[in-house]
Amino acid sequence: MSESLTNIQKVPAQEVGIDGQWTHVIGKSHTLIAGLNLLEVMGTSEEQIFYSATHIANSVSGRQQRTAGIFAEDVFRIGQNWTLIAAARFDHWANFNGGSFRTPLTPSGVAVNKIFPDRTGNAFSPRLSVMRSLRGTLTATASVYRAFRAPTLNELYRSFRVGNALTQNNAALKAERLTGGEAGLAGTGFQEKLSVRGTFFWTETSNPVANVTLTTTPTLITRQRQNLGHTRSRGVELDAVGRLSSSWQVSGGYAFTDSTVISFPADNSLVGLRVPQVAQHQFTSELRYWNPSRLMLTLQGRFVGLQFDDDQNSLPLGIFGVLNLLLARNLYRGVQGFIDIENVLNTRYAVGRTPVPTLGPPILFRIGVRLAYPMQK
Repeated sequence: MSESLTNIQKVPAQEVGIDGQWTHVIGKSHTLIAGLNLLEVMGTSEEQIFYSATHIANSVSGRQQRTAGIFAEDVFRIGQNWTLIAAARFDHWANFNGGSFRTPLTPSGVAVNKIFPDRTGNAFSPRLSVMRSLRGTLTATASVYRAFRAPTLNELYRSFRVGNALTQNNAALKAERLTGGEAGLAGTGFQEKLSVRGTFFWTETSNPVANVTLTTTPTLITRQRQNLGHTRSRGVELDAVGRLSSSWQVSGGYAFTDSTVISFPADNSLVGLRVPQVAQHQFTSELRYWNPSRLMLTLQGRFVGLQFDDDQNSLPLGIFGVLNLLLARNLYRGVQGFIDIENVLNTRYAVGRTPVPTLGPPILFRIGVRLAYPMQK
């Protein structure tokens, strides 16, 4: 087995934005919130392309994306037990000055220049939530909502290769649209020493962006970012926090997610398969000790079940668990020293397959100092 350089890629990007929010309270029953967001992103992908260790071409692609959104929300309290939240958001996005330019460096090379048409889109995203206080410290919640996500400059204009997998860009991508709902219960007990929460959710997404396999050979897997028809995600999330004392706290969580493709006219063989890189089972845990005058200790664990790295569910990533440790101590007013150890057990686990496995980071140490201003005891 051997490997050779195929690409040197730089992705410079600039981002500028502004957010504004207004809040007004009317009596004891209404809280009105409104605001706006403006964001402009400029980015390019600059590549040096190699073949058999020879630099054969340069390629530049990308450009600008602008998004603007306005939102409004009313938090309406009804009596002592009911809270109703009605919200809506309108977004406008535009991609412009997009293009891809390939310059050959060999006599037989051919220049390839593409100018992508400017594109715009709009989205309306409403949300309605209700919260009901039940007996004692038990609370029930429910909500329905819609949301959207515009394709990024990275997805529209940047192709890349990792190992034997080449992923092509797609300047014709549509925005993702999500419709969903959730319902749950939350409560506390044992004099607020125990908090538990459970939530059931159901979402359906039209035109989700995914890496769809086009061709497969022994030496190269070719994929392209495409709108993957229609997907559905449903499942439950469970969380619990136990306060053992004023200094000790333990918490844990479990999430079950059934995320599958339910429609893709371009390739019906993908219908019923699981969405890539979404594990059905995930567990989290944390043990925390906090004494401001002495020490803060946090031990975190994460377990991730089986998931797949590709749309055809042929490249499993496997099951893994990692453990992280954080130690911190106040050294002086507003000065805190810390030691952060990630993947304490140096677990080897795959985060990608091309089809050669790409391993997650090994054990990692960070030692540093945090400063807080103004300095407080």
